[in-house]
Amino acid sequence: MPVLFWICRDEEEERWLLMAAGQVYGEYINEETAILDAIDLANEARATGNPAEVWHRSNRSRLY
Repeated sequence: MPVLFWICRDEEEERWLLMAAGQVYGEYINEETAILDAIDLANEARATGNPAEVWHRSNRSRLY
């Protein structure tokens, strides 16, 4: 089962969240930074032999 990283917008706090395993992994000012960090984390997971994917929660699209 792959590690899933989700990017989502927190409208109340006007920030972007990176979620993993149902927990907030990081908070970001902009979407691009959240996506780049998620891709880095997915690459780290893949380098250790774990499948990983990055998804955008609002439109349910796979980003990586």
